[in-house]
Amino acid sequence: MRFLALPAMLVPVLIAGCTTAAADGPQAPDQPPHQQVGNTPPEDLDPFVVMIGAERWTVILGRAMDGAIEAPATNPEIAESDLYRTDAALKSGAAMVVELRNMVCARGLLSGDACKLPPFPAWTHEPPTATTSLEELDRRSAWLSEVMDPFTTAGCEAGRKATDDYQFCSVE
Repeated sequence: MRFLALPAMLVPVLIAGCTTAAADGPQAPDQPPHQQVGNTPPEDLDPFVVMIGAERWTVILGRAMDGAIEAPATNPEIAESDLYRTDAALKSGAAMVVELRNMVCARGLLSGDACKLPPFPAWTHEPPTATTSLEELDRRSAWLSEVMDPFTTAGCEAGRKATDDYQFCSVE
């Protein structure tokens, strides 16, 4: 099976076309309406095919991240601002906690309720800015520290054991 990458601007057009086409004509009385509910065509719906499609997104996200890193900064004043960099780092850290939790729990380093994350505050979904107060950034940093602690503790301990490096997670 071959997957095609569609430009993001075409997806809404295609979706709109599909919903319009479905609404335009009546369905045969003895046939249920065909509705695509996921990303995989129903005839190919099996765990391996769905897994390949899902893992494909992580490859695309990784490549897009590489591309974004290569792009020149359009507003260096913002990118060089300490407040902007702090806000961006906290928001990136919040996103990384989800990935770390997934890895730590998949490896069995934590399980059950220990793998649950609290609801993430609205600020974690907002783009970085240079206008957040220093006090608020400090509060956000405390939140991130608390949420990430069980996962970093488990991951760092696993790294220490695997490498026999006592300072495996040391950052100075």
